[in-house]
Amino acid sequence: MTKNVPVFLILAVVTLATPLPLLAQQPPRPQEQQPRPIEEAEDRPEGRATLRVEIEQIRVDVTVQDKKGNLIQGLNKGHFKVYENKVEQEITNFSPIEAPMTAVLVAEYSRLLPWTGFLEEVYYASHYFVRGMREGDFIAIIAYDIRPEILTDFTSNPAEALDALRRLNFPAFSESNMYDAVIDTLDRLEEVEGKTAVVLVSSGLDTFSKHNLDDLLRTAKKTNVVIYPVAVGGNVLARYEHRLPASTRMDFYQAEATLKALARFTGGEAFFPRFLGAFPGIFETISALLRNQYSLSYVSSNPSKDGKFRKIKVEVNADVNGDGKPDKLKVNHKEGYLADDK
Repeated sequence: MTKNVPVFLILAVVTLATPLPLLAQQPPRPQEQQPRPIEEAEDRPEGRATLRVEIEQIRVDVTVQDKKGNLIQGLNKGHFKVYENKVEQEITNFSPIEAPMTAVLVAEYSRLLPWTGFLEEVYYASHYFVRGMREGDFIAIIAYDIRPEILTDFTSNPAEALDALRRLNFPAFSESNMYDAVIDTLDRLEEVEGKTAVVLVSSGLDTFSKHNLDDLLRTAKKTNVVIYPVAVGGNVLARYEHRLPASTRMDFYQAEATLKALARFTGGEAFFPRFLGAFPGIFETISALLRNQYSLSYVSSNPSKDGKFRKIKVEVNADVNGDGKPDKLKVNHKEGYLADDK
């Protein structure tokens, strides 16, 4: 992406004046471990084991919907088949997940985009997401401009999360380094056990990241975290796109493609709203998808760590409507993984 694009994002530089909460001090979450804090990088001990050391069990989180978009529940292991590079694999673990969500909201907040409507969209989108919290949910909030800042570590308290959003006041920088922010977040989530997700509220633009697009997509291919990008700035872009220079339009097209790729590689879904009124429905959809999934895993029949990307396909054969014939169902999951021991 061109680095000198006349764009401006939304994120106030945030200083952490108070220590992040230690979730270990809170009562344990029923039937599920609480997520560990998202530590600041300087506090992370070196040499800690991570999921990237060795990939043995390949985990795939799956959502199943009918043609109307309704989530399908009540399926069992026998309804599923999983293929790696077109070779059927044996499902070793299977479980339906109907549980509270553990998610990180990553919001772009800078002066990259000068339009008033852009900051408004980020602000309201973040609030819609937090207000959708339910009992047992855990969310953390990270905002970024030139660098990512933790506004709040994992919390189950909606009031605490909303209070963190009040720190989004006046953007301090015109840089918006999405690649660095997403990679940093995924790195921090490596050791969070169980199903986690990132809700990325962003234009998709990147101006000055230390990492490039290849680094970002490679990280997305290696993670078990599901990413749900929600694009902002769509309304203004739709109205003024014809006035933008060709190079700027290309940057926005690239940004949209990047957000779609993050969703595709991780098994999420990308959303591109054009009006503020679309945000509540979008976050209701994301909430439902996160709370109603099937988790399956398998040991690859190809044990070599050749560093290649292996495509995954999950098929579901089920008669949902009871007419005696298998239904055409939408099956969503990550596109594959990197067979890499690094």
